[in-house]
Amino acid sequence: MDPVTAVGFAASILTFVDFSWTLIKGSYEVYESATGTTADHTRIDTVLKDLNTITKSLQSDVNGNSPHLTDLKKIAVECAEVSQELSTILKELKRKEGNKVWRSLEAKWKTMRKEKEVASIEQRLNTYRLQLLMRLNLLLR
Repeated sequence: MDPVTAVGFAASILTFVDFSWTLIKGSYEVYESATGTTADHTRIDTVLKDLNTITKSLQSDVNGNSPHLTDLKKIAVECAEVSQELSTILKELKRKEGNKVWRSLEAKWKTMRKEKEVASIEQRLNTYRLQLLMRLNLLLR
């Protein structure tokens, strides 16, 4: 076997070992979890619940006609929609009932496949959060 092929083969083995380790370690975390999900997803879920409460109150409890207030309500609606989208994805990633070992492995596999999508939605929510803070700051001036 020539050196380039050997290096490629070794890199493939290392990639497989890294992937396997990530999958097994994450599956164990889901297996041990009381909520049936990773600690990161539990944290995100808590933040989403708080965000939903805030956006609902911004949509209904705030009265006035200023342009900043109108924009604030619009941003709150959009933020609530995106947070609902992320909540739906997180529910799909929870461990299902049945064989706990197999279902934990399945949940982690789904989580790994949806990782980029979850990160993208988190980034969008962070943008909405910054916009909400800016509008609130303008209203308080």
